[in-house]
Amino acid sequence: MTYDDDLRLLRAYEPVVRLTQGEFFLPVSVQGYVENAALWADGPDGVPVMLAEPGSLDLDSLARLGATVDGAGQSLSGITVPTSRWRRIRGRKTKKPKFRGSSRLAQVGLLGRTIDTISRFSLLLRGAVPGGSAGLSLDLQTDHLHPERPAYHAHVTREGGWIVCQYWFFYSFNNWRSAFSGVNEHESDWEQVTVFLDGTGALDAGGLPPARWVVFSAHDETGDDLRRRWDDPDLTLVDGRHPVVFSGAGSHSGAYLAGDYLITVEPPNLGGVVPLARRIAKVLTPWTRAAQGQGLGIPYVDYARGDGPSVGPGEALSWDPIVIDDETPWVRDFRGLWGHDTRDRLGGERGPAGPRYDRDGTVRASWGDPVGWAGLAKVAPNPELELAYIGRRVEQIDTELAELATEVADAAESMSTTAAGLAPASPTVRALVPEENRRTTARMTAVRLADERERLVRTQRDGLVPTDPHAHLSHRRTPIGELERGRSRFLAAWAIVSTPLVLWLVSVLFRPEIGLRWEFAFLWLVLVLSVEAFARGYFWAFLGRLLLLLLAINFLLLFFQYWQLVISVTLAIVAFIVLFVNIKDARGR
Repeated sequence: MTYDDDLRLLRAYEPVVRLTQGEFFLPVSVQGYVENAALWADGPDGVPVMLAEPGSLDLDSLARLGATVDGAGQSLSGITVPTSRWRRIRGRKTKKPKFRGSSRLAQVGLLGRTIDTISRFSLLLRGAVPGGSAGLSLDLQTDHLHPERPAYHAHVTREGGWIVCQYWFFYSFNNWRSAFSGVNEHESDWEQVTVFLDGTGALDAGGLPPARWVVFSAHDETGDDLRRRWDDPDLTLVDGRHPVVFSGAGSHSGAYLAGDYLITVEPPNLGGVVPLARRIAKVLTPWTRAAQGQGLGIPYVDYARGDGPSVGPGEALSWDPIVIDDETPWVRDFRGLWGHDTRDRLGGERGPAGPRYDRDGTVRASWGDPVGWAGLAKVAPNPELELAYIGRRVEQIDTELAELATEVADAAESMSTTAAGLAPASPTVRALVPEENRRTTARMTAVRLADERERLVRTQRDGLVPTDPHAHLSHRRTPIGELERGRSRFLAAWAIVSTPLVLWLVSVLFRPEIGLRWEFAFLWLVLVLSVEAFARGYFWAFLGRLLLLLLAINFLLLFFQYWQLVISVTLAIVAFIVLFVNIKDARGR
């Protein structure tokens, strides 16, 4: 296929990106970024070495310099990065667009909020983007990156029955943490939308291969959960062809539905503290459950409201398409990071790699195998081809059934011949048990295959049964509901003060000399936890667990003080129960 053929497909299905009010950064061409960026490399002593000063690079020279390194080890930076991360850097004073967020801490339980506190402290110990970097990146975008002409970088691949149109969006900065209370922040950001077309030769009314599936880059989704069917009611289409992606504020992740999304980020191990807290949380679920979902993680809200600038067909801003492929030099040869490399041990504060590579320099699955990455290698592009696959499967089953029938008959004859005239308990007959088990397994396999064949033949006769567009999803990502968004102003305020209050009360339990008796500190702690339980709607469950805890403590105290009496009484009770069960069993015969 020619460049014009690929560009025609890309333009026909190019997405609409709707940003959130308060978003600074738009998808732009990488050319202006590279021409104003410095190129850094890992030095022999761990200190970065500048390979190219700002203003000395273009896409061709970036490819040449990138080709000299076998793997990762280089990074671009379009901002002036200080030698010390403690020194703050700022851009020109810019009027911030209006944005009103929701209380992310109001969405999760007490343990999740505690882990969030630990995570924030960890930024002091690991690499983090210096403060003010977003401002300098905004200056760079305003002066050199032409945000009035948004761009996407896209390529088209063909595999089997699929045509894959992949759109990559480059943002000069991800300011999710500093502007929208998110989990991380890094210079540069790459996100994508992938549209899967039927490549078997079928054409729609417009003479184009019809679209079947779409994938947005999103938090917490992998495999089948990544993709949505073209007729999914959650998917908005402009003119029936252009999928609408609601971009997260600062994070730029893609959402199918507009709204605020609760993201639970898996915390680091932290020396075993988090796994221990997770085990405790499983035992104390009613005390620690979140308003949405279960488990222990760090809570964040991803704002994908779609009420800000929009880019694409029918919107105020239009796309400038840039076609790339495996032979595009800068795509192929530069494996380094786009953005300042903070060397963050957890990765969240480091710049990303380009569309073709992961941070370690290996090819991304989404680029190298987009069909397998989206879980579509097992899915037929159209109903006609699926019926053809059904016919092939019926033929396979017929062959397997014939082989199994021969295997079952031969096994039965062999065992009958061997056991003929022998006592059932003879060693020779007992030795036939493994062969008898194999024969039974083969027979049951044949029964299951016959059931499958009957179902497939019925489908061939009656046609494919329509399936729900969400049938392939194990988890449907949806926005936070109104009740989950924060039941009241009190809940949002309580989420702010409760965690430090609990930590202070726990600290008092270890400091009797400050004048507050531990009994009163414990009572105050129970009171705080009761308010937490009441605010989140599990007050009675909390009281039940508290009662069980107090009973367990009293039992342990009695045991250590009167352990002989406790054991004696316990055994006597068990003896009475056993006697009662035995009498009941005897009477029931």
